[in-house]
Amino acid sequence: MAETGKGLDLVRIRMAPDRTLTTQEPVSTPMEAVDFITREFGDLDREVFMILNLTCHLQVINMNICSMGTLNYTIVHPREVFKTSILSNASAVLLIHNHPSGILEPSKEDIDLTERMVSAGKILGIDVLDHLIIGTKERAYTSLRELGVMEFPERDWRELEQAADRQPEHTL
Repeated sequence: MAETGKGLDLVRIRMAPDRTLTTQEPVSTPMEAVDFITREFGDLDREVFMILNLTCHLQVINMNICSMGTLNYTIVHPREVFKTSILSNASAVLLIHNHPSGILEPSKEDIDLTERMVSAGKILGIDVLDHLIIGTKERAYTSLRELGVMEFPERDWRELEQAADRQPEHTL
């Protein structure tokens, strides 16, 4: 029997920048996020799910396209969604996907996915600020937070930013 090396491989995980989308301003409203995203992705012909990774002061760290699907659906899993958030040390994320049909009404699957992402974010300590569905028309969107689908619909994004400045509930 040949002797095999014993040991544990040390590995590294890094993000590789693709290209730069610029915004120096905090993304503090759904409309600001929609304006930022639709400049680059307003004319997609298939459903795409992406996230903006944000600091605790709502500055955009980066954006990640998590899934690109077909005309009317895409497959999304928390593992892929939060991968760049963890590597970016994001405090919060903004979920965004498009409806190429232009119909902005969230489906049951959209609502279920949002609930799953909020739950996963809680476990990871990463706030999911909103889930935006963008349409084909300029500045057309639906905010699941504004619809009351997400937790704390009565709190706006700025209040969440101010809450981030407070001490964490659990410290070691």
